[in-house]
Amino acid sequence: MAEMKSAGPSTGAVILIAVLATPVVLVVIFWLIGSGSADAQSSLPDLRSKGLQWATSESKNAGFEDIETHDALGRDRRWRDDKDWMVCFQEPGAGSHPAGTVVRLGVVKTEERCPSSDQGRYDRATKLMPDLVNRTAYMTTQILGPNASVRFLKRADGEEVTHGLGDWRVCGQTPKVGQRFDGLPVTTLVVPYETRC
Repeated sequence: MAEMKSAGPSTGAVILIAVLATPVVLVVIFWLIGSGSADAQSSLPDLRSKGLQWATSESKNAGFEDIETHDALGRDRRWRDDKDWMVCFQEPGAGSHPAGTVVRLGVVKTEERCPSSDQGRYDRATKLMPDLVNRTAYMTTQILGPNASVRFLKRADGEEVTHGLGDWRVCGQTPKVGQRFDGLPVTTLVVPYETRC
């Protein structure tokens, strides 16, 4: 009786297929690994009303390493101890976000009340005069930009303020809200920050 031979591929063919397929398989594996990490989501907790040190720690524990903080009153204050500050505003809000998302926190001192809106955030003025009343003189310089000609005059005696701009509140402005700005000189009347307009 004649012996039957297997109809399968020869050993050489199997080796050739393995050699040719290996790079394709590796590319697919690395692509799957890479795309998985890009789509990774982490859950950011609600940090509002929490102490800044706790909020920072919880954000990092949740996988958000890039945390930026600013004075929510727009006073440009600096701090050494996060335990003395609390979170009023956070961006993005609580929920699921891509890994690597920057967390921005607006904070005030623990003994202060949160403002109704984040005074440390702003849109740069271009052609029309924005409403600067109740903003700090410091934030006014940010809103109008580094090239703007701005004078801060004390409402009480007309003396010009040039330093400690975060400690002064704007109570009057020329040009008025909505008027043309685009580079015109600006004059403001200011009062100590704790004083109401």
